[in-house]
Amino acid sequence: MSSYYSEARFNNWVNRIKESNIDIEDADSLAVFDQMMEDFVVACLNVIRAVRERELTKKQAMEELDNMEKILLSEVDFSDPLKNDFFEFVRESLKVVVWSTRYYLERKISKKDFDALLKEAIKKEKEGNFEEAMKVVARMGAKIFNGEKLPDDLEMPEDGMVLNWLDGVDVINTVMILSEIDVPTEESDDEE
Repeated sequence: MSSYYSEARFNNWVNRIKESNIDIEDADSLAVFDQMMEDFVVACLNVIRAVRERELTKKQAMEELDNMEKILLSEVDFSDPLKNDFFEFVRESLKVVVWSTRYYLERKISKKDFDALLKEAIKKEKEGNFEEAMKVVARMGAKIFNGEKLPDDLEMPEDGMVLNWLDGVDVINTVMILSEIDVPTEESDDEE
């Protein structure tokens, strides 16, 4: 069981989505999906932090991530086609977050820029190689975990899986920016 992201935490979001009134015309009604994604990214950041602070070995962290991915893939049915569709989008985006975290922890940080990675992912998707396309997008996420920022001027695809996966990368970017704001700057105390 993951101590960083529990089934209870996942089910809590599922229940909140069940209780939410989702209206495609009302962007605010979709906020619960964004919040769920941000919460998951925070859990991944906590795994990264735990490895940094030697609370977890890299191997244990990978096991945590495997468990988190299993929880994500639990059977869920909202008996509402719209909610089911949105939830599947979220799930796909969060799969990228898990893979981004893996790549970051394995130090598989791509030297290519975001633009080149995006083009490569779109090309793989067009070839029908979805798994590879997803992993290329995840390398973008790993770069962000590594301290790079997602450029504002990326040429986003108009539709397709890559666009969906980029949502996950975007959420990593948002959470990283927010966590910079929240980080206290008194980290040099222990140098005496």
